Amino acid sequence: MELDIKIMSLADNMASILNFQTDDTSIYWREPLFNAYPFLDKEKCFNLCWSKRQKYLTTEFTKFYHKIKLNLQNKCMTSQKIWNENKKNINDIYSKVFEIDCQQILNDMVVEIALNPICPRDIQNKRFLVFWNGDELNFIKTSLHEIIHFVWFYIWQNHFKDNIKEYEAPDLKWILSEMVIDTLVKKSDIGKLYPESYQAKPAYSYFYDMQINNKLVLDELSSIYINAQNIIQFMEQAYLYCQINEKEIRRQIL
Repeated sequence: MELDIKIMSLADNMASILNFQTDDTSIYWREPLFNAYPFLDKEKCFNLCWSKRQKYLTTEFTKFYHKIKLNLQNKCMTSQKIWNENKKNINDIYSKVFEIDCQQILNDMVVEIALNPICPRDIQNKRFLVFWNGDELNFIKTSLHEIIHFVWFYIWQNHFKDNIKEYEAPDLKWILSEMVIDTLVKKSDIGKLYPESYQAKPAYSYFYDMQINNKLVLDELSSIYINAQNIIQFMEQAYLYCQINEKEIRRQIL
């Protein structure tokens, strides 16, 4: 596996930011932008119509992007250095956990240093974002998290031969991939790579209270993982569990 780290363009930054600021986006996803950028007027933005909201955010972030251009360049260089220093260990551990030689796959992944505090991924184009204003631990945590998804779906597609478009929200396969982050960080050697401050809840927060038949969903997935003979069996059984309980899982997602 290899990462090529770049600065995200202003146009792509705005597309990413605006994608999480539509009227039908939940507060869970909208609020992080305003927590990260106190200079934004959240109440004003929430009450603007869509066209004016786009204009307001584009104007504010255009000024900000040019103001911090040097910071972005420094973050890009620092992040690439961190990856280069750690990639051998990461490749070795992911190879062991996923039962595949990770040095021979995904050698064209791209990381973009971005303004968006939410870091969406693009499985098809092997691309994900890292927030520019995070520290070294945030870069490591985000990269490890997203690389789990890329390796997971690389193996998944080779086995299931399904449509890569099904790997993004709100598909059930996407939901499962987000839940198993907790399992793989806590129950495999990937946890040794994770910064300690992120180990307690490495998955989305709303998964930790999710229950089916009075049992925590993440505990059930961890049990499936521990008892599975290999990663493929874990995928099959975990997905079957999610299919059986899909209605209730979706009801509890924010």
